[in-house]
Amino acid sequence: MEITCGDLSSAKYDKQKVSINGWCRYVRIHKDKAFIDMADRYGITQIVFENNLLDQARQLGREFVIRVEGKVRKRGKKDINPDMPTGKFEILAESLKIINKSKIPPFEIIEEKGAFLPDEELRFKYRYLDLRRREALNKIEFRDKIIKSIRKFFWDNNFLELETPLLIKDTYDASGSRTFIVPSRIHKGEFYGLPQSPQVYKQLSMISGLDKYFQIARVFRDEDPREDRQPEFTQLDLETSFKDEHYVQDLIEKMIKRIFTEVLHKNIKTPFKHLDYKEAIKLYGNDKPDLRFDNEIIDLTAEMSKTDYNVIKNVIKNGGKAIAIDFEAKFGTKESKIDKEFMSEMVEKAKMFGLGGLTWMFVKDKKLRSEPEKIAEAVSGQNSEIIKKLNSKEGDIIIICTDISESLLLSAVSKLRRIIGIKIGKFREEYSFLWVDKFPVFEKDEVTGKLVPMHNPFVMPTEDTIKHIDSKPEEMLGKRYDLVLNGIEVGGGSMRIHDPELQRKILKIMGLNDKEIEESLSFLIEALSYGAPIHGGIALGLDRFVATLAKEDDIREFILFPKNRKFESFIDGSPTPVSEKRLKEDYDLKIDRV
Repeated sequence: MEITCGDLSSAKYDKQKVSINGWCRYVRIHKDKAFIDMADRYGITQIVFENNLLDQARQLGREFVIRVEGKVRKRGKKDINPDMPTGKFEILAESLKIINKSKIPPFEIIEEKGAFLPDEELRFKYRYLDLRRREALNKIEFRDKIIKSIRKFFWDNNFLELETPLLIKDTYDASGSRTFIVPSRIHKGEFYGLPQSPQVYKQLSMISGLDKYFQIARVFRDEDPREDRQPEFTQLDLETSFKDEHYVQDLIEKMIKRIFTEVLHKNIKTPFKHLDYKEAIKLYGNDKPDLRFDNEIIDLTAEMSKTDYNVIKNVIKNGGKAIAIDFEAKFGTKESKIDKEFMSEMVEKAKMFGLGGLTWMFVKDKKLRSEPEKIAEAVSGQNSEIIKKLNSKEGDIIIICTDISESLLLSAVSKLRRIIGIKIGKFREEYSFLWVDKFPVFEKDEVTGKLVPMHNPFVMPTEDTIKHIDSKPEEMLGKRYDLVLNGIEVGGGSMRIHDPELQRKILKIMGLNDKEIEESLSFLIEALSYGAPIHGGIALGLDRFVATLAKEDDIREFILFPKNRKFESFIDGSPTPVSEKRLKEDYDLKIDRV
């Protein structure tokens, strides 16, 4: 009987003859016996070698691949390992076959969770060894369970799982990232683009009458390297016809509720909270606030302008603002997780985020105090007003920041808010989902001053703001919605423009002329002119969504073979040069190397 290394967690195989395949994880050789901890994806089983097999067992090394036949037996009471699911049983080997030997691994493959790990560069270079560790494997299996739950949900709701093309036209994209291009050998001098999203083709699917589409899609973005990005990643992508944004949001909430029930074995409250984009910026400084904790931003410009604290007062005189956040920190007590050293780190963080610094104070004996005390003395004239406005209590920490640029100020304070809030750790809930709605259709490019789409050029304006399209297009709001989990944007979607003339008009407001529209998106506008239905959808970044559910920061741990932070392959070293001969012969291309 063939079994896995995890099957002996129950007594059903006791006294049975079995065969088993796996890797030698631990090898212990004694005078008259040898013990091998044999591992595979399913668990670890102890194999015992005696008598005539002992010499053969002595040839084994770590990570050798072997096949064993033998008889299952109970361990003696003293030999039971309560830390192993299979710890009550072992296999007495009757035959051993070495399928393959192994070089000495570059690092020890340790099963225990949280065990000391080698440098991540080394782990990811030998990812195929890293994935033999239970902790690493669990993360890949966790991802798989979530994807299975997602697929089952959409199948149950009569969605079609469709595959959109990967070799497509290099069209306009407003995200700021570039498209990976692929040269054509057949059509020399011409190129395909790899999709940054299945956006256009899923809209074409709706025009085709395929009213419920979903896909676990691979997408590609040639953007500047960032720690939390990968050049290729996976999306849950969906689109639906004859429905509104409320249907899409309700559908996603039901899907997530199922994931929590089936995979995390937890319950979450639905419907999720909603915040308008404008309100989110005002209260929390960004459009993806972490609502596991309160701590809203309060404008203290008026109060700080009346103090003797010139560091902030002078900025206000020059047109700047002062904003503050109160944190329930129990500062100065043994329970507090916040101390002077941590707040000094926050001052440096504020500088990293573009501010001149950060002012912090604390409440003691119903008064504002500071270190050095001269800061509190300088604001003492507004002591009661500030405490009242912030609703501050004994032991609370107050941060105050100021800058001429309101957008920079809000962005920096929102980051500080999340860092300090997480440090304090007083969460209202473990997982806080939020819909952010009513984004502007356009925003001004900070360099050129031109209007550019805040998200993409396909977002349908709301009925009550589309009237501004000719006079004040920057005042139009879109039927756009982002899904935020614990302060991380995990998805975004919208209702799409289904009118060809409106789509053309939006592209022209962006500054595209007729020729540019013709070259990039004429095929979509043509399709929209053949009776396009009302349609909309959403895309969730699966790598980030899965990592956030698992409470991990590094999405690479949930990707089978990720790229490094320079977007290079740990395994094969790509990207690599292509010979000039091949470029010339196959693609009629030449690279001028500087």
